[in-house]
Amino acid sequence: MEYTFKNNLAEKPVTVTLGEYSLSLNTDGRETLIPYANIISVRLTKSRKRFVTIIKPADQPEVHISNQYRHSNNQYENRSSQYVTFVRVLHFHLKEKSMAYYICGNNLQNILLASCACVIVAFGLSYVFDDFQINPFNNNITALILSLSSISLIAIVNWGHFPNVYKAGNIPSQFLPILEA
Repeated sequence: MEYTFKNNLAEKPVTVTLGEYSLSLNTDGRETLIPYANIISVRLTKSRKRFVTIIKPADQPEVHISNQYRHSNNQYENRSSQYVTFVRVLHFHLKEKSMAYYICGNNLQNILLASCACVIVAFGLSYVFDDFQINPFNNNITALILSLSSISLIAIVNWGHFPNVYKAGNIPSQFLPILEA
């Protein structure tokens, strides 16, 4: 099975070929072979109508494969039908030939880093407010209010996209495009 994608204007088209024991990435005549046994993890993500499969092989950079093909005029072609087939066939091969870890949703590390950054910024702002004498409470209460507000906003933005583990035979449908008849 072959699937061709181009995630953005800067990259060249990439054709992924799913073989019996490995997947092959072909970019501009250059081929990279990734044995299924070397795949550490597979992550499914989505953002509006853009769906991405992130494959992490051992000792190689991640491969981001989306359901879109970006053309030179910055228009994109929706390849959802081919993408869904690609994701299902990939999982079928990995199920038997890989010990990969399957996860869907946003990266937990990024969510936690954003939350920590918000707490630090909240404390900084509370001291700035105090310096300008516009702080109606003491610094700790202001920092707590700002921290809780920003962490709540992060939770709302990530709602429905929190990380979740799944099995190769049970791909979460909300991380696959809905195919219209």
